[in-house]
Amino acid sequence: MEHHKLIPFLRYSLALLLFLAISAQGDLVPNYDHKEAKLKVFEIKQPLVLFCNVTEPGDHEIHWSRNGTSVDKVAELKGRHTILKSEYKLVIDRAQESDAGLYTCSLPRGQSKDINVVANVAVKLPSNMAVVEGERLAIQCIVVGTDPIINWTILDNLTSSEGVISYLPDEKNVKDAILVIESARLTDRGNYSCEANNLATEHRITKPAVAVTYVRVKGKLAALWPFLGICAEVFILCAIILVYEKRRNKADPDESDTDQSPEQKKKRMISKNYD
Repeated sequence: MEHHKLIPFLRYSLALLLFLAISAQGDLVPNYDHKEAKLKVFEIKQPLVLFCNVTEPGDHEIHWSRNGTSVDKVAELKGRHTILKSEYKLVIDRAQESDAGLYTCSLPRGQSKDINVVANVAVKLPSNMAVVEGERLAIQCIVVGTDPIINWTILDNLTSSEGVISYLPDEKNVKDAILVIESARLTDRGNYSCEANNLATEHRITKPAVAVTYVRVKGKLAALWPFLGICAEVFILCAIILVYEKRRNKADPDESDTDQSPEQKKKRMISKNYD
């Protein structure tokens, strides 16, 4: 009977000892950029530095994992990551878009903290583009970053130009990354901009990424003007040559009379009288 009474006491004592052991390790404090969302944002191609500070003084060993796998076993991090044990830091050199994910720092006795790591967004467009009236216009917003959301501003208005504009995903399946006008019109010329947002911009850690391109729409006959110009030049040149040849031929008899000797002129006169 006494053994049954001891069991709850032993359980309570064990739980208390476990709590005290965990408390002795201190609390983990990650370097969040946004504490409520547990977010950390990094720039692509820049070092990514994560750390979990331990509130309790002492020599603590921090274990790091990404999406549940120890960082030492993540193939794409091989040769690019360093664990600074004394500073409780994980440093990833030349951070890539694919380095985003759920990172976890943990102590040996079970206490852990998650860090949602995302790549900041960046976009790129050509400075200007040209299309012939009636042809297909496709503008691709080249975007990098974690889970980007694309929005287009067309001719300084947030419209889709009466349904003639459509949007397609890119090769990375980013929604609305490509703006398409199947048959461009002269009125479609102007500024087109794409804006990218994600969790980082949503929580105002960073600003939205924006790029602008100017689209020129050429008339259908615009491509013929260079050809017509060449034809006009050839016509004028031929006319000049023709006029020159006619004038030269007209002047030839007079020049032949001038070039003859007196004896030749005399023979020619006799020949004319004889005739």
